Amino acid sequence: MHNDTSIELTNECVLRPGTKAGDHYASVMFRTTVAYRSKKDQLDRSINLIMKTKPEAEGLKKELLEDDQLFKIEIGMYSKVLPEMARLLKEIGEEYKYPRFIYGALKPHTILILEDISNQGWVMDDFIKTFDEMKPIVKNIAMFHAASIVIESNDPHFANEFSFSVADKFMAFDGMITKGFGDLKHLSKIESEFAHFEKPLDGFQKSLRDYYVTLFNPPKTVQRVLIHGDFHSKNMLHQVDETGRHTDTILIDYQICNWTTPAIDLYYLLDMIPDQDVKDSHRDELIYLYYQQFSDLLKRLGFLGKIPTLLDLQLELLRCSGLELFHYAVFAPFRYLDITKLDIEALLKGEADNPALYNPTFKSVIHRELTRFLHQGVLTVS
Repeated sequence: MHNDTSIELTNECVLRPGTKAGDHYASVMFRTTVAYRSKKDQLDRSINLIMKTKPEAEGLKKELLEDDQLFKIEIGMYSKVLPEMARLLKEIGEEYKYPRFIYGALKPHTILILEDISNQGWVMDDFIKTFDEMKPIVKNIAMFHAASIVIESNDPHFANEFSFSVADKFMAFDGMITKGFGDLKHLSKIESEFAHFEKPLDGFQKSLRDYYVTLFNPPKTVQRVLIHGDFHSKNMLHQVDETGRHTDTILIDYQICNWTTPAIDLYYLLDMIPDQDVKDSHRDELIYLYYQQFSDLLKRLGFLGKIPTLLDLQLELLRCSGLELFHYAVFAPFRYLDITKLDIEALLKGEADNPALYNPTFKSVIHRELTRFLHQGVLTVS
């Protein structure tokens, strides 16, 4: 019924909350069902919608979305970029799925409306428990990256349209960042086996803002891509069979896409999506699988530029490995907390306690990873 001006509503639209307890999104979201009839055929129809808008309540979320930049990016992604990616991939027999774009505007009100596909079997889940269930996620991000390179190679303005860096947006979570590193330094004071990490952690934290700004600058060391930028387990939906196994996955929430290093998304892939056991057992395999998919897609899409080697990609990951340290310091404790029982605003401001500090599994993982960062040179003693 696209562009049918004869459509009339046949029932009231009742707004429902768009998120559940424990979900954290910067935007405010609502769901509704629109019942309508077209005068062209007089048939009754309905569509489920999800709406994203800016928060009105004072707080960190409102500050984060004060300007319209993130909504501008996401409206552009759903209305132009994702359809073009899907078209390119369809030509080589691949399917890139995403929720259907209905409407988006910055004025008079900032709003994005998408088809709500939750009633079509798409569900959100927590950390991914098996390597097999990681495979469709790896393929999705490989398709996203590869298609973006082809679009950029055909459009000289594409990279500039997504040159906006979100580094300062992330630094807005200064309270949470300070608390995360402060908790690790506290461990260094109260646990003797952590003592040698205190000064290296302090040095890394002091240079973190400059590091993060540099990280999001487009690199010259590897092929740049359009990154998703917020590629974590709560920004994807899954189809689940009767045994509870994921059979398909799509990505959502394209607000902070920008043209930069693929390492940012790949560290999200490793740190923010799989269960810790899956990551520990399949870390190298996940990157290898991504590279196989990524390079194969570029060839099939007819990309004529230089395709990076797996070694190029591994060197880029090492160059950007401070991001993984950041993930462990700031986000790893969430794996050991019941988010539904926490004050999200207090958590984002760094005002909530961190019970994970007293969890033996958390301490064991953190000690092992901090040791790895020290040996890699991400943390330095001097």
